[in-house]
Amino acid sequence: MCLGCGRRAPKHDLVRFTAVPQGGALVVVCDRDGMLGGRGLYTCAARHCLERAMERRGFARGARAQVRADAALMDELGDGQAVSG
Repeated sequence: MCLGCGRRAPKHDLVRFTAVPQGGALVVVCDRDGMLGGRGLYTCAARHCLERAMERRGFARGARAQVRADAALMDELGDGQAVSG
């Protein structure tokens, strides 16, 4: 389920993120290959879904922990409107 818009979709249609320990905190990173451990956090490939998930603290709710999701995630999108999965 997308943390931004709430749409239910198969995992291969969504972009996977996960929270990894970094500098004493949990930081949300893009996990394109699905190889990182931990709870998967998913959004649609649309930029506005990622923005909404960040604004509404969807990553923290999905991870069930305090996490840091910052503008670096937006860099994953590049100049386009969607993340390639």
